[in-house]
Amino acid sequence: MKELFSPFQPIITQSGLTNFGLTLQCSPPCDVLKSVVHSYLQIKAEKATPYPVIPDGTQSIFISPRGSIIGGAQQQTRDIQILAPGEYFGIRFYPGALRHFYKLDLAEITNQYVGNEYLSCVFFHNLHELIYQQSHFDKRVSVCDYWLKNIFKPQAKNRFDQALTLIYQSSGDVRINALANSVDCSSRHLNRLFQLHMGLSTKSFTKIIRMQHACKHLYITPRESLNSALELGFFDQSHLIKDFRQHLLSTPCDFSNRFMSDFYNQ
Repeated sequence: MKELFSPFQPIITQSGLTNFGLTLQCSPPCDVLKSVVHSYLQIKAEKATPYPVIPDGTQSIFISPRGSIIGGAQQQTRDIQILAPGEYFGIRFYPGALRHFYKLDLAEITNQYVGNEYLSCVFFHNLHELIYQQSHFDKRVSVCDYWLKNIFKPQAKNRFDQALTLIYQSSGDVRINALANSVDCSSRHLNRLFQLHMGLSTKSFTKIIRMQHACKHLYITPRESLNSALELGFFDQSHLIKDFRQHLLSTPCDFSNRFMSDFYNQ
């Protein structure tokens, strides 16, 4: 899956971590889970700070010593407030991957962060306690690997997966009718699948993937990005700026200054 799409979060780039005073540990999952779990990560904060998350189509579990929260698909950037110094653990799932563990309607938690009552699993209710009984990051990863392997029920690939692949390959620059035709499905039915498994409409997800592509490009080549809107799937610069304002609540320049100012100003 990683060769098709790797979600980009500017807060966990080196410049983002430095700007927010954070340090990061990151680990891939075991081989059994590598197609559905992107990574485990642990953030260490030296003081209270915002932890900005931009839309990437994924679902994540955020774990602190006080409990766990599940983040549904987000359509706008949002700050999670880290209220005290300490270590904070997380699980990042690929878009649409939670259906391999639970039968859920993810449209119920779009643009929300919900508590552990959302998952009817006794083990999950105590997950934060089990994780913080371990003092080392690798041991915490093992706790999560063990839990997820035991509830992993791989689903057969279907039109939803085919559509995901095409969206990734096009970096979100694809028309919905053409996408539906390519997977031999009506656009209405495809939209229902995306709402169920992703919590987003097909169109919203393609826009987010296009924004992800633009953000990565802005990080790698900051001076060139504003001049290459057409290459990124936007009609023109004004279209690019409009979508940045809609999803990231900022202009491309403000986005770079917040997360990547050291790199951007070189």
